Formats: sequence, structure tokens, C-alpha cells
Amino acid sequence: MGNVPGKIDQEEGYNDFRPNSSNNASSLNADKQYDDEITSRVRTRHTTSLVNNILSGNNTRSRASSNISGSSRRKTSREKELAKEAHAKQLVVRCNETVDGGFLAPFGCYSFEKLDYDTTVVKNLITKRRLAPFYTPLQDFDESWTRDELIKIVDGLPLHDTFDEKLEEFEDVPIGNLRKPTYNDLIDKSLSKKEQRRMHAKIFRARLYKKRILWQENENESFLEKKLEMRQLVNKTNSLGDDNSNRPKTNYHLPTDDLKYTLYKNGSECPICFLYFPEPFNYSKCCQQPICTECFVQIKRADPHFPHDEVDPSNPPTNDSEKDPNLLTSEPANCPYCATADFSITYEPPTNRETGIGGISPDTYVYKAATTEKTDANQPPASVITSDTIRPSWETKLNKERSRLVRRSANATAIHISNRLIDPNHSSRRNTGHSGTPIQEESTSTSRSPEPTINEIEDQMVREAIRLSLEDQDNQKKSKNKTILRP
Repeated sequence: MGNVPGKIDQEEGYNDFRPNSSNNASSLNADKQYDDEITSRVRTRHTTSLVNNILSGNNTRSRASSNISGSSRRKTSREKELAKEAHAKQLVVRCNETVDGGFLAPFGCYSFEKLDYDTTVVKNLITKRRLAPFYTPLQDFDESWTRDELIKIVDGLPLHDTFDEKLEEFEDVPIGNLRKPTYNDLIDKSLSKKEQRRMHAKIFRARLYKKRILWQENENESFLEKKLEMRQLVNKTNSLGDDNSNRPKTNYHLPTDDLKYTLYKNGSECPICFLYFPEPFNYSKCCQQPICTECFVQIKRADPHFPHDEVDPSNPPTNDSEKDPNLLTSEPANCPYCATADFSITYEPPTNRETGIGGISPDTYVYKAATTEKTDANQPPASVITSDTIRPSWETKLNKERSRLVRRSANATAIHISNRLIDPNHSSRRNTGHSGTPIQEESTSTSRSPEPTINEIEDQMVREAIRLSLEDQDNQKKSKNKTILRP
């Protein structure tokens, strides 16, 4: 143990500042102060290391748990931003991506923040005709409308609902050049780090909102240009007296008048958003109520939370970090009509207008009456789609929240232990000439506190070893001084 202080002295660089005096009393007093300083510094350094070990140990254990970790590593902020941009691009309505007269992206009845479903899954379900497409809705419907009136109304429908160009949330938020991927120059460097992060996130949201507007406007312009070209071609064909069936193929992916009329002649109201859509609808499996796809993608599981019946009323926890993360849960969505648990829908595609992806081109469709097919006993039933189907990452989200609480709990535990290990009165008791030995002081402190933890015992043992080493060095120095002073 005698060589431990020497190692500490080399590491801390205190040898050059050790006091030397010919006066024995002054030397001993200086040595005592020096020893106290060494012990205090080593104790602080060891406590910091111990706390870091606790934090890293807890994080390692949480990462090792397959039920909580969820992913091998966390995404960087830039990766998260790129993922959000890619998701936003998938929500752009494109006129060449149609199925049975509908589209693969929503019209925009709800805010962007609520469209957090998996776009790849939903588009795949629509193209396979297991889910109704996103139709452009009518605000109103009148059965007395003539064919020409209805077609004229449908012709005026946009691809996507209008955006609010001056959203109050992003008022006075700088967005800079949208062509540049970085925008750190827009952030006020005089703000605190926390405020800078908040400003960075707000600028990103404002830039993404503006990008969504530009992306959709580009598609809208292309859509209008194709409509004008197709209208001119139809007028030219009609003026020459040619039949529409002899019209050359244009690949505009735009619906013919027959398809427009077939779609909207029997417009039906969605009971949730009160807008009118072409039939057939999706239907709830439990109570057979219609629901449009625009509304269906809004329905999802509850956000991760603790069950209410798990909380002890007599001893409620003060915050979430004191609760068991494994109790965190997320219940399946309930039916919006009858509140049946685990909401799901079924869909039977139309048989008289298989157009777009997997069918004929919309600009070649000719009206034909719907055929009534006999139900085959061996035919499989319509597939069932749940809200979890279009959000397959719900379990990952739950595990991430559990992992976050584990880290938060570990941080709180580490801070609590470090506060108990670092005794602010420890040095003052030594310097005021307390008659008790360090062991007695520890015993007194321990008697006033709860049962010591393993970490506290380990810390106490290290401090005691350092004390013994310093005492051994003091004894050697005293013997050396006595030899020098002896005549």
C-alpha cells in the first residue's frame, strides 16, 4: 500500500507543490493539509468514475435486454431529419399513381403530424386492392346532378387540399435556401445550447412544411398541364367526328369522363369526416360501418403509458422514473363506432373499374355496368386490416419508450448515489480537529443513514486504503525527520 500515494502523486502532479520546512510542527501541519487535499481530490475523482460506471453499466444492461433495446444504435439527428423528409415525399399525391380511380397518398383532410403511418405498407395494400385508395372527396353531393354537371364538378377537383401558406406556427421562422441541406447559419449563436436545439428543430419543421408545399405544387402543375392537353385532344377528336375508342393513347393516367361519372354517381358520405367518396368503402369488421381510408389511417394505438390500476394510491410515485418500465403498455385501437377493442376493417374492391396500377389505363376506361358475381364457397374471405398493420413499428416505439425510462431511472439512481457518496462536511470535520477517527466518522454517518449499498461500501474501502497509505507515508517521514534532528 505504501506505493499507492506515489502513483497518485504522479498522476495528479502534486509532488512539485509538496511543502518542505525545517520546522517539524509546521511540516506536520502542512503534511496533514496536503493529505486531506489528496484524499478529497481522489475521493471526488473516484466517485465520478463510480457514477460513470453505474451509468454505463445500466445502459449496457438495458441494451442487452432484447425486450427493451429495440435497435442496435440510435439514429443521429440528421438521419432522423432525412427519414422525415423521405416520409413527407411519400405523402405527395401523384396523378400517375392511381388505383381504381383513387390515389396512393391522402388528399389532406387531416394535418401532416397525424399521417405517421407506414407509407410503404399502405401503398402496397392499396395496389393489391386490400384497402380502398385515397379518393378525392366532394364537399357535398346531390343525387339530382346530371351527368354533365357531375363531370364538370369532378373536373374542378384538385389533387390535394390547399395548404396554408402562412401558418401561424412558423411565422417569423427563417427557412433560408431550401436547396442547401444545412442551415446552421440561421440559428442565433447567442442562445443557450438548449434554445439552439429548439430553434434548429423549429427551422427544420418550417423548412419541411415549405418543401411539402413545393413538392405538391409541382405535381399539381403537371396534373393541370396533362388535363389541358387531354381536353384539347378530346375536343380535336370530337370535332373530327372520331369515336373516343379510336383516340390515340396518351399515357396521361387521367380518368375519362366515363370513369369520373362511374366513380361519383353514387357518392356516399363517410360518417366520420362527413365528406363524400366513391364506393366501395372500407367496413369495420365488428359492426360493418363504412370508413374512408383517409379516416382509417388516423386510428392507431394509444401512446405508451402506465396502466392506471398499477398505481398504488397510498404511495403514488412522484415521477415516471420511479415506475417499472416493463409496466409501460399501449392498448390496441378501439372501433370508433362501437368501441370494440382491436379495431380492424375489411375491403372488397370494385369489379367494374379495375384501372391504374394492376388494371387498364384510366384514360382508356369505357363505362360498363357492375357485374354481379356469384360468391364462391371456396373463395377466401376479404383480408382483415388492423391499425397495427399500417403501423408495424408500434412495438419498437413502445420498447424505445421503455428504454428511455430505463436510462432516465439509471441517471436518477446514479445522481442519488453520488449525492450520498460525496459528503460536503467530510473535509470540514477533518480540518476542525474532530477527535474521532475516519472509521468512527463513517460509523456515525452510517448510523444516521439507511443500510449502505455495495457501491458505498466499495467507496468506503477505497478511501480507507488511501488513508492507511497516507498514514504510512507520514510515519516514514516522521521517522526520517527524527533521524535528521537527532544529535
